[in-house]
Amino acid sequence: MIDDIKDYLIVKDNFFKKDIYKKIINEMLQLNFINRNIVVDKKDQNIYQKTYFSVNLNFNHFAVQEVKKNLNKCGFNLIEFDHNYLLSTKHEEATPHIDKSNDLNCLIYLKGEELINSGTGFYDKKETNYELNRHIGFKENRAIIFDAKIFHASLQFNEGAKKRYVMANFFRCKQ
Repeated sequence: MIDDIKDYLIVKDNFFKKDIYKKIINEMLQLNFINRNIVVDKKDQNIYQKTYFSVNLNFNHFAVQEVKKNLNKCGFNLIEFDHNYLLSTKHEEATPHIDKSNDLNCLIYLKGEELINSGTGFYDKKETNYELNRHIGFKENRAIIFDAKIFHASLQFNEGAKKRYVMANFFRCKQ
C-alpha cells in the first residue's frame, strides 16, 4: 500500500484494457467539449493556466470506475474527487502549476500524436523561476500518476506540438 505519494511519478503504458480504451475513445469523440478558461491568482503558488475544453465525468462513469480499479491495484488509498476529459491545443508558453486541492493526479493520454512536445513536463521551482526537470511524451493510453504538488505543465508550447485529448483524474488520499 502506498500511504505517502509525495514525489511519486509513475508512467504506465496500456493503462486501460483495449476494449475499455476503445469504448472511451468512441464515447469521447461524440461528446461536446465546453471551453473553460482557468485564471489563478499569480501571487498564489499557481500561475495562469491556458484555455482547455472539458467534459466533466461523474464518479459512476465507466471510465472513472476503471481508473479507480487500476489505481487500487497499485496500492493507492484514494478518495474520489474530480474527473474530466480534456482537450487542449498548442499554446505559447509553459504554465507550471500544482494542483493545490488534490494529492494525486492521474493523467491519461487518450488521443493525439505520439510526440514529446504534446506530453507533460515536470519542474523544480527555483525562487521565482521554474526549471524543467523531467518530461513524459504523449502516447495514447499512457497514464502518468504523480504527486499533485509536483509542478507540472503541458509541453504543448513547443514546436510541433499538437492537440491532445486526455482524461484528468484528481484524487485526495485517505489519511
